[in-house]
Amino acid sequence: MDSRSSSHNGSGRATRSSLACLPCRSRHSKCDGKRPCCTRCAETGQECTYARSRRGGLDRAALADRRRRLAAGERISPAPDSSGQRYTTIQQVQEHPAPLMVEDLHNEPSERIRIGDVILGISLPGTSIVHLGGIKEDPLINAYYEKFHGCHPFLLPQKHLTRLYEDPHRQPSFTPLLAVMRLIGHIYTSREWSMSLRDHIDACFLQASPSDPVMVQCRLLLSMALFWHDYKDAAKLEMDAATSLAVDLKMFLSDFAASHGRDDPVLRECWRRTWWMLYIIDAYYTGTLGTMNFRVANITATVELPCEELEYESGNIPEPRTLQEFNCREFSADPIDFSSFAYLIGAVQCAGSAISVAPKIATKEDSAHVVQAADCSLDGWRLLLPKDRKQVMDKDGKIDELMFQAHLIIDVSTIGLHRPFSALKFNAVENVSSCAREPPLDTPIPDLINVHTVRVIRAIESQIRLLALPVPEFHHTPFTTCMVSEGTLALLSACTTLLKGTHLSTARDQIRMTLGCLKVLGEVWPRTARNVREIQTIAQTVLGVGSGVSNSSETPSSSTGPSSGGGEGSLDLASYVPSNDTTNSSSLGSIEDLCGWYSLGDLSDISWGLGNGS
Repeated sequence: MDSRSSSHNGSGRATRSSLACLPCRSRHSKCDGKRPCCTRCAETGQECTYARSRRGGLDRAALADRRRRLAAGERISPAPDSSGQRYTTIQQVQEHPAPLMVEDLHNEPSERIRIGDVILGISLPGTSIVHLGGIKEDPLINAYYEKFHGCHPFLLPQKHLTRLYEDPHRQPSFTPLLAVMRLIGHIYTSREWSMSLRDHIDACFLQASPSDPVMVQCRLLLSMALFWHDYKDAAKLEMDAATSLAVDLKMFLSDFAASHGRDDPVLRECWRRTWWMLYIIDAYYTGTLGTMNFRVANITATVELPCEELEYESGNIPEPRTLQEFNCREFSADPIDFSSFAYLIGAVQCAGSAISVAPKIATKEDSAHVVQAADCSLDGWRLLLPKDRKQVMDKDGKIDELMFQAHLIIDVSTIGLHRPFSALKFNAVENVSSCAREPPLDTPIPDLINVHTVRVIRAIESQIRLLALPVPEFHHTPFTTCMVSEGTLALLSACTTLLKGTHLSTARDQIRMTLGCLKVLGEVWPRTARNVREIQTIAQTVLGVGSGVSNSSETPSSSTGPSSGGGEGSLDLASYVPSNDTTNSSSLGSIEDLCGWYSLGDLSDISWGLGNGS
């Protein structure tokens, strides 16, 4: 129900209340808009509050004067009214410090943002949505596609969205989506959060149809931006709303894409990608937070798998493959081509399968069970990879972002499953990390400790190879933060438990590299920057370095630079001799508390509390 509900005038005819109170709006209930207290709040005894007006309080004379000065080319700065209210101004993109100009349209307050030679029109809450600049000419939309779309390619390709937006009938549906895209584009270009753009998103959401499937995309994107800017509670609300709407619309069925995409194959592909990206991001949240559950894991999806990125961008969409075909690919006599997106979905699926067979409270006897059962899913994904999918970087030096994420998921899943049974001890200070979980209690060393340790070490080496790929900038989804962090924490443990001499020196270089990679992400996403500081604190304690603390076992750093794994500089188990000392040995307690990737729990529980203050 729209919160801008109807009331009745003296003639008995229904009229629209221009503004509902905040309690009615939050419940999507009818509100008659009476002040100081609406009828519904008066009946329920609830405090009735209204959002503060943003119309600026300008009279006709002030509006006329503003139009005259605008025509004269002056910069407009609306004067605040007596209550101190003022117009919201959009934060400027730092690379384009052109003047901000505000102009009223149809006597309604709105904003024009000039960036270089481009003018964008943004309406304020309570007004009609007006867009004065094309998508192609919008620098914030361009920044979104350049910096973010490749990491999460589920929106329409830019050319296709531009074409569809030219249809006036489609513009109201796409307007809130463009608002969220601009916020993310602003984050990448200005490296800061914009409350003005955030407020504009809220205004667009209020005017949008709540059942429009585009709102699944809007809320999913907004949730990611909020979360990595440390607005965790708001991110949860948006993710819950996106998931609930997608499930209510039955986006997971193949009929949805067919009916909502109609005769547009690119739009049908877009809807398929939207469901699968929701599935992936839901899993990423599960792994990052550790106590949030994978809500859509048990939904039987019949929606087909996405195609290749080049096919999507070109608009030449092939007949889509099904999830059943992917899961039975080992029985095919002839090789079947699946997209990188499909292999990423498969990696998430395998991680979930491994989690489902791993015990929540691990014991010494569970060691063999993890080796025999949990590893099958992860190894099956690796072994069935075609040769071209094993190479994350192509001959032109371009990284396949989706395969990069897929390999990281398999690696962090392996680390999380095996480290509790390995010789890589947990240190209580790891609890400082918002990506780690509280180490479990110590228990006796399992018989297969060497197998588990080798598994973890090889997964760390695989991560290092990915991070050391020769690219000008570490540019990936912020959700790689906790995947990389889990491997770094395990590598820190190896530095104090297993490695000596040149192997220790090389591992220290690799830790520097991983922190450097995370720092690049942290320049854009504050939550990642916080995680870097946490790992630095952990490393200083575990290694006994920094803050005036010395470590006699540390060897000088090698001058050869970070190792990409393999060869003389990689982690080497040849010198590893397992210790028989059970004191402070690797812990075998609760896997779900150890690593977020193994914390599905009861799917009906949607708690996001972390328990460690993150």
